[in-house]
Amino acid sequence: MTTVLIVDPNEETRLALEAQLAESNQFERVLSCVDLHVAGRFLTDKKITVILLDAQQAAQSALLHQIKESNPELGVVLVRDAGGVLDAATLQSLGGHAQASRLAAPMEIIASVAKALVVRLKPSSRILGKFLKDGPGKF
Repeated sequence: MTTVLIVDPNEETRLALEAQLAESNQFERVLSCVDLHVAGRFLTDKKITVILLDAQQAAQSALLHQIKESNPELGVVLVRDAGGVLDAATLQSLGGHAQASRLAAPMEIIASVAKALVVRLKPSSRILGKFLKDGPGKF
């Protein structure tokens, strides 16, 4: 089963997202913390499968790349403000596998988690094209 860690400095946003994802019953566990430093401790103590990370934190810290080097199997979903979409190059440079809007419905966020789980495995482009509506090269 999938364990999700939400990393967001905004307590209200973090707790609301944690409650929504926990109530969806799609994940074994949903945890949350305030920043990547605390997330690093979660990763050593618990089996985290995917991190939902505030996109601004990812942009401001090289720590995500260090975390991913230590945990190459980790999926990363960047949670961005509703105003914009990250292009594929930016998403990849920030260390993300998928993205979601902070205001997205829980099912959209769950779909982003699923996408991060698939993309982190690096399947062939043909397989990705079958299962992801964006197709290869668009994430």
